[in-house]
This record gives sequence, C-alpha cells and structure tokens, in this order.
Amino acid sequence: MTASKAGLVVIASVALLLTACTAATEEKPMPTPSSSTAAAQDPNPSEPISELVPAADLIVYGTVESVDAPVEDAGEPAFPAQRAIVHVTEVLKGDADAEITVVKPAGTWYHLVDGAQESRDAKHEGIFVLKADGDAFELFGHVGLHDDSAAQRTFARVLAGSPERVPAASRAQLTEWAQQADVIVFARAHGAAGDVVLHTPRLDFAASGTLTPIEVLKGEMPSPLDVVRGPQPDVPGGTWAFPVSEQGQTGVYFIDTSGETPIVINTTEPSRINRREVPVGD
Repeated sequence: MTASKAGLVVIASVALLLTACTAATEEKPMPTPSSSTAAAQDPNPSEPISELVPAADLIVYGTVESVDAPVEDAGEPAFPAQRAIVHVTEVLKGDADAEITVVKPAGTWYHLVDGAQESRDAKHEGIFVLKADGDAFELFGHVGLHDDSAAQRTFARVLAGSPERVPAASRAQLTEWAQQADVIVFARAHGAAGDVVLHTPRLDFAASGTLTPIEVLKGEMPSPLDVVRGPQPDVPGGTWAFPVSEQGQTGVYFIDTSGETPIVINTTEPSRINRREVPVGD
C-alpha cells in the first residue's frame, strides 16, 4: 500500500470514529427532574424551577414540626426515608391544610430536621416541591426542599409566568444610573438586621445597610457609608436587598447622595453588575 493510500485509510478511520462518538453523544438524553428525590446520585442534578413548577402537584412554604426516624449519623453520603409533619405558612400551588404529611424518600443527599441547623444537609424550612402520595405528599426533584436564599424570589417569578432569572441591567440602564449617581462604588454590603424585608431560611435581606468601599468608580467615598435602597419596580419576587450576614456581599452600587440619607438607585441585583462594564465618563 502506498503512503498516500495509507493516509486516506487513517483519515477515513478517524472520521468514522468521530462520527460514532458524536452519534453516541447525541443519543444520550439530558437528565430531567426525577419523580422523587431518590435519584440523589444523578450525575447531573440540574433541575430548572421552570420545569419543577408545572410538574409538581403541590408547592408550599413551610416548616418541619416533627420527623419520624430522625437521622442519627449525619455523615452518611445518602440518607434514609423519613416522614415529617410540616406546618404550611403559604400555599404557592395547589391546595393544602395548615399541616401536611411529607415523605422524603431514601437515598437523598439531605435529611429533614425539626429545628434549624447550620448544615446544608439538614433541612428544616423553605419551599417544599411535592407530588401527591396517597394521604401524604412526597418531596419531588433532586433538591426537594428549597431553602437557599434565592428560592423564594425565583419561585415567585416562575409561578407568575416570568423568566426564572432576572435579566441583567442593560447598557442603557447602566448609563442612566451612572448619569444620575453622585457616587459609584464596588463595595461590600452588610444589611441592617433591624430592617429586614425578606426572610429566607439561610439568609435575611434588608432595605438598608452599610457599604464598605473596595473600588470607587465615580465621586468620593473614603469610608463605609450607611445607605438605603431606593424605590424598586413592582415585579414578581421583588428585585434585590442588602444581605444580613457577617461576610456580606460585593456588588456595584450607584448612589444618590443629594438627600439626608444616601440612596442606592439600582433596580437590579448589584452583585450581577461587572464594574468593568460601568460607563463612567460616557
């Protein structure tokens, strides 16, 4: 066989191999939310809330009051089945009594507890996504009980028919804020514990707080500044607020200092603004 023919054979073989790999990749379906949290070992547990909401029979905000078979060894990679009595404080979808029985299947990465704990594996309060199961309800999806700080706002948006994620501020919006603001700062925010406007199981949010400057992009701000959040649009789930936590949260804040109390005029999440994209001087 000549060198040229041998080269063609090699090229053809590689092409066939690539075609086979591509076909195998295309035939593998993307994971979808499981019918229960039993599929805790799913290699890709991604489950958009926009898919969970229409699939669930019941969605409530509630708190675990008591648990049958509490977990003794929290170091396990997956936890056994549990039954819990949940006090319902708000029904987001479906119909429910003030107290419901919730079943957590075996094999989940978390367990239910009757009191708040620091561990992410121990869940006590939040949004329960449920499927009807006789006289009880079974937790649905990989997460099952959503207790992260963004869950309430995200579910509110999806239930109202809005996009799951709030759009980032546009260039035009950033330009408008930059023109209105006396100070623009990339800062770390700490919310005021006495001014909470949104409670979540893991983190509270306040309408006022303190900004500690990291980089001043416009104007002057040599030291920490107490500020309040300005008027916000009335949208499902709300917009943003200052996190009440020791570590705080960094973001870009546009501040009007013309009044007695400095006002942050952002109407989208400050932490989602890239300070390099702020049109200072435009």
